[in-house]
Order: sequence, then structure tokens, then C-alpha cells
Amino acid sequence: MADGGASVNGRTVELRNAVEAALAARDKPTAVRVAVEAVSGRRVAVAELYRDVLHPILVDVGARWQAGERRVWEEHLTAATVRTIVELVYPEVLRLKATAKSSGRSVLLACPPQEAHDLGLRMVADRFEMAGWTAYFLGADTPPDELVDAARELDVDAVALSSSTHYHRLAVRHLVDELKLRLPGVNVWVGGPAFAHDREGWTEDELVDLDVLLDDGGERPGGAAGE
Repeated sequence: MADGGASVNGRTVELRNAVEAALAARDKPTAVRVAVEAVSGRRVAVAELYRDVLHPILVDVGARWQAGERRVWEEHLTAATVRTIVELVYPEVLRLKATAKSSGRSVLLACPPQEAHDLGLRMVADRFEMAGWTAYFLGADTPPDELVDAARELDVDAVALSSSTHYHRLAVRHLVDELKLRLPGVNVWVGGPAFAHDREGWTEDELVDLDVLLDDGGERPGGAAGE
């Protein structure tokens, strides 16, 4: 799934700069505090925090790691800080979910086998919840049979998968094709950094704009979503 092209406002630019400065200083408490206070003070919405601040930070540190400009531990330290922020703002996610009009739709979110990076997808799950969906988040490294079993048991309308590296794209392609065969009538969507710059081999019904999807309640031709 791909985040939409909503304009980034000055508040989110300032917040991202503050969080990145704290991360560069290895100052987790400050990074967490400024992000959580921006939400609790209603200066930045949760969706803006996720889309315009935290998600770009994760994508940037992942790209720098793949380019050899960051070490693994630095990427892990950033991800751990972001995960703490996400957990601490979850009460606001629940508040917004309680006030949102129900879409009457549900989505199962998971990472395919050997994919450990589930934090971006966790934020997508929260955004679905805030938009009135029922979201079931399974997390990292989920076997195909378990995905199918969960999708059937929970009777979901869609399955959303996330992949962070280009190396997993072929495996994800096979998994999507398998899920479409085994889960007729269920939309299967993909997203994540692995699809940010190369969409060859994927249809519009598999890679979609998350903002547009949530705005229209998921009623798209052929169905679909992505981050």
C-alpha cells in the first residue's frame, strides 16, 4: 500500500526535524516526548504523525542501511523508538476509532514469511481503525497457511501484505497469487518500501493509495489498498 500525496504542513515538517534531531543524538526520551506531546496537544493528528513523520523516518533509515550508510543497530534503535511512539499514541487511535463511522469492512494485515519489518504495517493497521475499519494485525513472518486460515476464520474483506526489501518481491508475488486462488472474493493488497520506486509486475488493484482507499471506504473497482 502506498501513502497518498497529501501535502505536508509546517507542523509536521517541524516535528519530523525535531524527532530526527533527537534520534541523531541517540536521545530516545526526547524523540518520544516531542512526538507524543504533538498528538496529545492536538497540534498534529495521528494520521499525520504516521504518514508525514514516522513512516518517512523509517523509510529513510532503511534506505541508508541498504546503502551501507547506517549500521543494523542504528536502524533497530530508530525502529524501537518509533514503536514506542506508536504504542503511546494508541489510546488516541482508539478514541478516533470510537468516533468514526463504521465502514462495515475488515482487513487482515501481515508480513509474509522471512519479513521481520512490521512497524510500517502496524501504522497502516491503526489508520484503518481510525477510518472505521476492523483491522486484524498479525505482524511479522506469517506463514501462508496461517494467513489463509485467519482470513477465513475472521471473514475479512481484504488482506494487506508489507515488504521492506526488494529481495522479497518475487516471494511476495507468488504469495499474492496463492492468496487470490485460495481466498476468492477477498482483495489482496501489497505495499511497503520494496514497492516505493518499482511497480513493475503489479496491478493497480494490488498497489493502491492508502489515503484514497480510506477516504472512499474501500469501495474501489476490483478492491485494493497499500503503504
